[in-house]
Amino acid sequence: MPRCIYLMKSIDLQTPAKINLYLGVLGRRPDGYHYIETLFQTIDLFDDVFMKKTMNGLAIQAPGHPELETSENLAVGAHTWLEKRIGRRLPVTISIRKRIPIAAGLGGGSSDAAAVLIGLRALYDLDLSEDELAEGAVAVGADAPFFLKGGAAVGEGIGERLTPVEFPRDYSVVLVNPGFPVSTALVYQLYSRGLTGRFAEGRLWQLLANRAGLEDLLYNDLQPVCETLHPEIAHMRRSLASVGIRESLMSGSGPTVFGVIRDTHTLPQAEYLSSVLGKHTWTVLRARPIPFGVQVC
Repeated sequence: MPRCIYLMKSIDLQTPAKINLYLGVLGRRPDGYHYIETLFQTIDLFDDVFMKKTMNGLAIQAPGHPELETSENLAVGAHTWLEKRIGRRLPVTISIRKRIPIAAGLGGGSSDAAAVLIGLRALYDLDLSEDELAEGAVAVGADAPFFLKGGAAVGEGIGERLTPVEFPRDYSVVLVNPGFPVSTALVYQLYSRGLTGRFAEGRLWQLLANRAGLEDLLYNDLQPVCETLHPEIAHMRRSLASVGIRESLMSGSGPTVFGVIRDTHTLPQAEYLSSVLGKHTWTVLRARPIPFGVQVC
């Protein structure tokens, strides 16, 4: 990113959501995290992050979501990390307009945190490389480094080791969110009970080498666990099938489910989808894959 002039006082950023087209858990690390392999894909569902220089400290605003206006917000964690790294105060007001459902398996919090790192670097003309930004991103969330560039990428390690890949974007998705959050830590904890202690062999790269299409790729080790915790997730997938969307998968640690639409000519009308799926008080959203991550507006 070009260096910004020191007179910049504010910045607007768009932060995309992601889906996991594949998620395999390979084993548990000694620190409690898990080794995974996943295929990330950013989609055109965005939060808006507005940042403005101030004279004193940090203020975090999330209209309509007071639960996010705390130190637990990953955006605050990103700001704290960067202040420590730089060794000086970076006073700023961060305002987040949420469109991405919270704790939904779509990475909204991680994407917002990545935006804070990018925004602070621009606002304060900080001499930070892309690698240093990625270091700060992984310090606040395993998914956050992916949003610095977005597109399609294989994530390994805990998801922070990223390899961009070319993957077709000739489809759209219907996102169904049940309206309740899911604890990522709890889902992984329950999944770990079935681990033997031996590391599973990854197969994502082989699938990609064989040019697997979505029909052969869609997979999530965590989905059965989350469906056991919340049977409504399986019900959402059945409901998608009932309107002709038969390829579906839970994203990340859930609970959002996405259904794949290949032929837009046969896509059910938005009103029909909402009437069938929305009657359960679920949120129904439409999105398409995009080739980028956090963007400065």
